[in-house]
Amino acid sequence: MTAESRSSWQPDRSWADPLIALLALLALLAAGFTLRAREQGARRPAERASLQARMLEVALAGPRAFTGRSVAAKEWTKAETQLKEPWDRALLTVLRAELGDADQAAPNLGEASAAQLGPAGEPFRRAYLAAYAGGPMPTPGERLELRRRLGDGHAADLLEARLLDREGGGEALRAQARRALFIRLAGLGLLGLGVMALAATGLAVGIYLLTIRDRNPAPALPAWSLSGRATALVLLGWFLAFFLSGSLAALLLQPWPGLRWLALPLGYLLHAGFGIQLLCRAEGLRFGELWQRVAPGRAGRDLAWAGAFLALAVLLVILVALVSSLILKPDQSPQRDLQELLRSLSGWGPTLALFLTVAGLAPFFEELLFRGFLLPVLARKQRLAVALVLSALLFGAIHLQPAGLPVLGTLGLVMGLAMRHTGSLRTPILVHACWNGGLFLLMRAFA
Repeated sequence: MTAESRSSWQPDRSWADPLIALLALLALLAAGFTLRAREQGARRPAERASLQARMLEVALAGPRAFTGRSVAAKEWTKAETQLKEPWDRALLTVLRAELGDADQAAPNLGEASAAQLGPAGEPFRRAYLAAYAGGPMPTPGERLELRRRLGDGHAADLLEARLLDREGGGEALRAQARRALFIRLAGLGLLGLGVMALAATGLAVGIYLLTIRDRNPAPALPAWSLSGRATALVLLGWFLAFFLSGSLAALLLQPWPGLRWLALPLGYLLHAGFGIQLLCRAEGLRFGELWQRVAPGRAGRDLAWAGAFLALAVLLVILVALVSSLILKPDQSPQRDLQELLRSLSGWGPTLALFLTVAGLAPFFEELLFRGFLLPVLARKQRLAVALVLSALLFGAIHLQPAGLPVLGTLGLVMGLAMRHTGSLRTPILVHACWNGGLFLLMRAFA
């Protein structure tokens, strides 16, 4: 059967409309259940210092370690405002004690504060008092556990060095901690310079795109012949598969606790495979034909433009994040679950599998769905600007991170613009892959 002889899906309204209503209700219930579960998870204190705290400890301790500059009072106040998790505050307490402000840090170590840290709270309190007030020494097992809780970073090294001073000297560990801090500080410095360079490039890209917007006609978006009802059924079907696949993957792996890290890659493979198959069948295409439709022509120019739109995404996300931070005050990082999963990994195999999922499979399928399919379908009956905004908002909403919606929506808008400018899905896929991959590597470095 040829591509021309296969027809797209045109479901009859007599049964399609009730089915759409049912699937929409199920989707709302699934989204509500997930949001409630995440809200309950947000109330559960993190078991270790967060990525934000680990980066902030480098920013606070670095200048003091290498220039001797003391940390200003307003910097401590700002850090306390930013860090809300109990173990983040514990890390900050150690830093304040080490950087010459032990009297200010000690009041945070009452029994109530220790209780917020969970089972390791009292051992942390005893370790702090042993290090800075001559109290009884904690056990070796407690010290190892506290290093893990504090993120195995600079603050953990300094606390352990203080305890070693009572056993014969911790200068060797302090020297090692300074070297590690220098490496982290240099890495964050290079990252900051890279982000600034990308933001400056993004400004130039934005100006250029504004100046040429009326000069040359943009490439046509992929054409889809599915009806509106068929489109709704495809999207709702995939949305439900998105929820069910994670639960199914966790159920399949339940007999093997050591393989629980596979739940994310397996779940994504299941719902991405289902979504691609559903889309191909609905439009009457084989996968090769589907790919040719959404990514026509040669790859070189499409991939070259990906760098430009990545820079534009960095600029706009920074601006939106700065504005939204004044309004939204999330209780936890939107990436907390992934951070905790990365901390539990050992070996390159699981890390590589997760990286390929986050920076490969996820960008490919999400861009196929939102920029390759949804954006052109919306643009059939809406102005392009409206279609771009709607598809970006739906892209942000699908992640079910209310506090992250402004940033995710902005990122989705830039990738929609990339699709519109090049007419090829290769460009937004690469932008998305670079974004996810960069965040993954940053989290892994501080995991």
